Amino acid sequence: MATYYASKSYIVSLTRAVSKELKIKDSSVYIGALCPGPVNTNFNDVANVKFSLKGLPSEYVAKYAIDKMFEKKDIIIPGTQIKILSKLSKLAPTSLVLGMTYKQQKRKGK
Repeated sequence: MATYYASKSYIVSLTRAVSKELKIKDSSVYIGALCPGPVNTNFNDVANVKFSLKGLPSEYVAKYAIDKMFEKKDIIIPGTQIKILSKLSKLAPTSLVLGMTYKQQKRKGK
């Protein structure tokens, strides 16, 4: 899971950096990253995945993402829970966040 989370972090960082560069150059090109957290899809059933957080409806996530794209948001986070957790994870010690993430992922695979 370490590689998975590292790649997610890289994509968010890259998106923010490219977005800033485009804005500085007054470019009409837009870049954004959708970070929805758990989403209710058929994949969850097929992969036998159980999330500790309630998943968002896929239709809601898609509409939210499109709305925020038109607002040119660089990082798009639908759902109050994931927004709060995203903010809190930046304030908490890294070791605590890593431990909580590990426990959550371990439960998800059961």
